[in-house]
Amino acid sequence: MGLPYELLTGVGTIYIAPSGSTMPVLTAAPTAPWVSCGETDDGVKVRKTQNIETFSSDQRTGKKKVIRTEEGMEVEANLQEGTLENLVTMVNGTVVTTAAGAGVIGKKALKMHAGAEVTEYALLFRGKSPYGNFPGQYYVPRGFMDDDVEQEYKKDEVTLIPLKFIALEDLNAATEADRFGTVECQTAVAS
Repeated sequence: MGLPYELLTGVGTIYIAPSGSTMPVLTAAPTAPWVSCGETDDGVKVRKTQNIETFSSDQRTGKKKVIRTEEGMEVEANLQEGTLENLVTMVNGTVVTTAAGAGVIGKKALKMHAGAEVTEYALLFRGKSPYGNFPGQYYVPRGFMDDDVEQEYKKDEVTLIPLKFIALEDLNAATEADRFGTVECQTAVAS
């Protein structure tokens, strides 16, 4: 029989850091270089993707072999906090800050042209554990922000910043199994 904690409800928080940043300790709040992307709208989707090929022969009706030809991992969300700091991550741009001074207003500007180089990030999604009132997290050491960024400005709706993170294999991972990162969930308190 399932326990109430096994029914995961609510969402967590998405953090980003430079590619290859160390995974935070599960029971500690993420610290620099990890930066929160703020609140989300309509949940967070974590997707493990794959392409499977099957093989059969003329002499058999069933499949004889299966191989995985591709695999990946994606994280999608809509960020509610429409700051230039959130937007810059999605468009690979640069935020330039002008400090207020005598006769000069303080402002931030986002340069929208990104060029050919794509910025890589690490991503952390911290939420709940299905094993009790504990934390759980997805850690992806390397990836990039994908997808077009489209924002709608309407008088009766929040303007969202779409986030679509595509994992890249971390070729420096300790093992092949660690190349897309780790999902870990606390199961008990320390003794």
